[in-house]
Amino acid sequence: MTAFHLTEEQIQGLADGTLRGPEGFAAREHADGCDECSGELAMYAALVDRLSTLSDPPVPDDFTVEVLDAVDHRERALQQRRHTVLAAIPAGLIGLFAIFGWALSVAPTAHVDRFLEAWTLARHVLAAAAPVVDATRLPLGLGALVFSAAIVALLLRAMRGGTAPTPASS
Repeated sequence: MTAFHLTEEQIQGLADGTLRGPEGFAAREHADGCDECSGELAMYAALVDRLSTLSDPPVPDDFTVEVLDAVDHRERALQQRRHTVLAAIPAGLIGLFAIFGWALSVAPTAHVDRFLEAWTLARHVLAAAAPVVDATRLPLGLGALVFSAAIVALLLRAMRGGTAPTPASS
């Protein structure tokens, strides 16, 4: 018995016939003289024989139609995406034109002043309303209102569905 054994790849190559030449000859000689390697070779050879009896599954009749439908669906989706991008480009250009037109109008400072006034007014209103909301505990009150409404709705449903059936007279 020799000091080395065949690798798994070499045994598989011998079993399926892909290991050839001097390396294949040396591996075959070793397998003929080594009980461990010849046992593995027999196991792989049996596996190769069983695998060779397998056949490809039959292709369904509508396979080509399904593949072509999937390709058509994908093409339509890509075309729709292209149309969406192409439609967005003019819309973006019109938006840029409007922004530049607004900025380069006769009195751009009037537009900016009106925007800043509205922003300042909104900021002051929110700053004045925040303490009122905190003082009245509005979030807590709204939460209690929603909870109470849910309880009342459940009680009404239970009262409506909880009527006892009238006994049948015989």
